[in-house]
Amino acid sequence: MDDRPCAPRPLRPVLAALALAVALGCSRGVPGPTVAPSVVLVTIDTLRADRLGCYGHKTAVTPTLDGLASRGVRFETAVAHAPLTAPSHASILTGHTPLGHGVRDNGAYVLPEGVRSVAEDFRQAGYRTAGFVSGFPLKRRFGFDRGFDAYDDQLPRGKDARRTAYVERTADRTTDAALRWLETAPPPGSPRKPFFLWVHYFDPHAPYEAPAEAMAGAASPYDGEVAFVDAQLGRLLRRVEEMKGEPTVVLVTADHGESLGEHGEDTHGIFVYDSTLRVPFILAGPGVPAGAVARTVARGIDVAPTLLDYAGLAARGMEGRSLRRAASGETLPDAPAYAESLHSQLQYGWAPLHAWRTAKHKLIEAPRVELYDLAVDPAEAHDLSVRETPRVEGMRRELQRAMAATTPNAAQAMDAETAERLAALGYVGTGGTATAPPSGRDPKDGIGLVTRLGRNGMTVARTEPEKAIRELTALLAEDPGMLVVLRTRAVAYAAAGRHADAIRDLRELEKRGALSAEDAVVLGDNLRLAGRPQDATAVLERTSRENPKFAQPLLSLAAVRIQQKDMDGAAAAYEKVLAVDPDNAEASRGLGDVALIRGDLAEAGRRYARVLELDGTDAAALSKLGVVRVRTGQAQEAISLFRRAVESDPKNSEALLYLAGALASNGRAAEAVPYFERALAAGPRTTMAWNGLGLTRMELGDRAGAAAAFRESLRLDPKQPDVSRTLSELGGAATRLP
Repeated sequence: MDDRPCAPRPLRPVLAALALAVALGCSRGVPGPTVAPSVVLVTIDTLRADRLGCYGHKTAVTPTLDGLASRGVRFETAVAHAPLTAPSHASILTGHTPLGHGVRDNGAYVLPEGVRSVAEDFRQAGYRTAGFVSGFPLKRRFGFDRGFDAYDDQLPRGKDARRTAYVERTADRTTDAALRWLETAPPPGSPRKPFFLWVHYFDPHAPYEAPAEAMAGAASPYDGEVAFVDAQLGRLLRRVEEMKGEPTVVLVTADHGESLGEHGEDTHGIFVYDSTLRVPFILAGPGVPAGAVARTVARGIDVAPTLLDYAGLAARGMEGRSLRRAASGETLPDAPAYAESLHSQLQYGWAPLHAWRTAKHKLIEAPRVELYDLAVDPAEAHDLSVRETPRVEGMRRELQRAMAATTPNAAQAMDAETAERLAALGYVGTGGTATAPPSGRDPKDGIGLVTRLGRNGMTVARTEPEKAIRELTALLAEDPGMLVVLRTRAVAYAAAGRHADAIRDLRELEKRGALSAEDAVVLGDNLRLAGRPQDATAVLERTSRENPKFAQPLLSLAAVRIQQKDMDGAAAAYEKVLAVDPDNAEASRGLGDVALIRGDLAEAGRRYARVLELDGTDAAALSKLGVVRVRTGQAQEAISLFRRAVESDPKNSEALLYLAGALASNGRAAEAVPYFERALAAGPRTTMAWNGLGLTRMELGDRAGAAAAFRESLRLDPKQPDVSRTLSELGGAATRLP
C-alpha cells in the first residue's frame, strides 16, 4: 500500500493546495476554530479508491483530491455498506447500516420517517442546510431531502434520444447550482449561520462519457469521468476558499466503487467484493492534521458522527462512530463493517449476499460461503473458507447477531418512471418489489447472465430491439425465473412496434403475481399503442389509485386522453402530476402543448418558460416557445429560441424544421436550406419538411432541387394536388432559373 499522502503533481496544483489550506485553517498541530465550522460533504458516485493519485494510481488526473489529501487526512481503507447508490447514501447520511435504516435497493425503498438524517442534526443546531444531487436514485421522493432547507435534485432531460431522460446531471451543472447557493449567505450585519452543504457527483457511473477535455491524460473513459469530477470539485473548493472567515471542514468519500470487470461483474450492484465496496475517505479542515494517513478502517456509517464531532455536536443513536481521534493519529480498536447486496434476490430471485468485514478478513455469506485474507489477498482471488472453518464459523456468528436486529420497513411500490430511470443507469434488473419465487441461485453462478442481460438486453432494447429480443428469449430459456427478462423483452417488443407481444409478456408477469407498478404502466402504454384506449385507461387509473405519489401512470394516462382528443382530460392528468411533483418538466411541457392546441398562447408560453427554468437546454420547450413567439409576431426572438434548441440538441428534427421554416419565412432562404436538409437527415422525413425544402429552393431559383424535393414529398403522400401542380409547372427541369 502506498503510504504517501498524495502522488507528485505539478507546481500549480500544489500552490492552489497551499492557498486552500490557509483558507480552511489546515495546519499540522493547529487547533480548530472556536466558532462552529461550516461543513462540506462531497460524495462521488461509483468512485474506487484505487483510481486516485493519493491512493496510488500513477496515471490519475486528480490534483484536487490529491491536494485535499496532502493538506488533510487520508484514511487508507474505507468501506461502503452496499454497492448501490440509495442504500449506501442512506448509511452515509444516517450513520446506520441498511439493517438500521431499511433502504435495501434503489428505487423500491424510501428512507423511513423514524430514521434521522445528519442534515436534521445540523439544522436543529442552527446550520443552514443544502443538498445538491446528480443522480436519479437520490431524488427527494426517496426521502433523501430530509433535514435540508434547500434540496436541488433537478436533473436535465438530456440530449441523447436513445437514453432515458432525467437520470443524471453532470458535475459542472451540479457545481454551478451549489455555487449559486453559496452566494445566498445571510446579509451583512445579520448573525453568522454556519452551513452544512452536501454535494453529490454522479459522473463516474456508467456509461462513461467524459468530456473530451477531461480525457487528456486519462488512461480510460472511467478515469476521464473521475478527472472531470476532480476539476469540478476544484471549482467548488476554490469558492469555499474565497469565503474568508468561514472555517470549513471538508469530507470527500464515495457511495461505492466499480468492478470494471473484476469477478466477472462489469459495473456494480451484485457482488460485495472490495472492488465495489472500498472507497476513498479524505478529511480536511480546522483541527485536522495535514498530510496524515490514518490506518483505522473508516466505514460509511462513520461519516455522519465524524462530521458532527468536528462541529461540536453530539451524534445521537447512530451505529457509526466518530473518527476524529483516528484522524488525529490515535489507533482505534477495529470496528467490523456489515455489507450487503439484496439486488440479486429482489430482482432475479437468486440468493442475497451478506458480508462481515474486519480490518484483515472478509466473510461473504452466500450459498457457497467465501472467506478472504485482505492483508495478503486484496483482490479477493483466493477463497480460504474450506481451510479456515473455525474462522468462518466465528465470523458467521457475528454476522448473524448483526442481522438479528429489527430493520425498519422502507419498501414501497416502484413506478414506471423510477424503473425506467434506474434501468437507464444500468440497474437492468430493477422491477419493483414484486419478485419471482426465489431460486436460491448463488450470484457467482448467474453473473454471466446479468452481464449478457446488460450488454445485449437492456442497453440495446430500444436501439436494436430485434437483437435484444433474440438474446432475451435465450436468457429466459436458461433461467425462466428471471422475470426481469420478461420486463426487458416487453420494452424491446414495444420498441419494435410489436405491442401485442409486449402485452403478452406483461400479462404473463401479471399471471405470476409479479406485475409491479412500472410493469402496469408499460402495459397501459402498449395497450394505448395497440389501439385499445379503454383497456389502457383501466390499467393506468388502477395503477394511479394504488400509487398516488407517483407521476408516471398519470403521464401515460394523459397520452391516452390526447389520443382520444380529450384535451380537458389530458390537462387534468398533467395537473395531478404537478400536485405530486411541482417540478415535473414533462407535465409542464404537456400543459404547454395542450394550451398551444387550444390557442391559449399566453398560457403555453408560461408553461414552456417554467420548463426552461428547470432546464434551460430543454430543446422541446425551446422549440415550442419559439412557436408561441412566431404566432405572436416575434419572429426574431423565435429564431433565437429555435437556434438555442438546435445548439442544445443538434439532431432534433423538430427544432431543425422550425428553424428552417422561420428563416425561410423571414427572407433568409439561403440560411434555411441547410436546416431543412438536416431535419430530413435526422428524420422522420415528412411531407412538411420536403415541401418546405422545395419551396425554399424555388425561392432561390433552384428548379431541379425544388422538383426533387416535391417528388420525395409525393412519394410519401401522392394525394397533394397543389404539390403535384407545382411539380408539373416546374416541368422536371434540371436547370436553374435566371
